[in-house]
Amino acid sequence: MAPASRGRGYARSALLTVTTFAWTVPGLHRVQLYVEPSNEASVRTARGAGYEPEGLLRSYLEIGGRRRDMLVFGAVRPA
Repeated sequence: MAPASRGRGYARSALLTVTTFAWTVPGLHRVQLYVEPSNEASVRTARGAGYEPEGLLRSYLEIGGRRRDMLVFGAVRPA
């Protein structure tokens, strides 16, 4: 999000919209998010959109030449 748009719920709204769309895809059962543990705003966004924390993947992804841990959040298609 652009700095001027942060803190207004736009990211949460966008994530909810994408998730709602995901449930229209036949056979799709879950959606996962990967968030750096230090990215508190993204952690709040994931939780606010109903995603559940599922664990920490140590040294999961390389960003800028450095291995990074990632938190995994998941949403499961409603019954």
